[in-house]
Amino acid sequence: MSATVTINSKVKVVINGKVQELQIVGSADVDPQAGRVSYLSPVGEAVLGKNIGDNFEVDLPGGKKFSGQILEIII
Repeated sequence: MSATVTINSKVKVVINGKVQELQIVGSADVDPQAGRVSYLSPVGEAVLGKNIGDNFEVDLPGGKKFSGQILEIII
């Protein structure tokens, strides 16, 4: 069985060569300093439904983009 990123998942990702832990949360629980990002944010939308090893791309305002990869789904 493969784990999938859902709301409240904690995930370890690599973005631009830097490993980060994020938790995907609802809007009321957002705290970027603590790594809690909204499922409605560009990053949240990009990782929802992904599995370990999947790549993702984030579209930012102004046409900027960055990509990353799911390394681990912690919970």
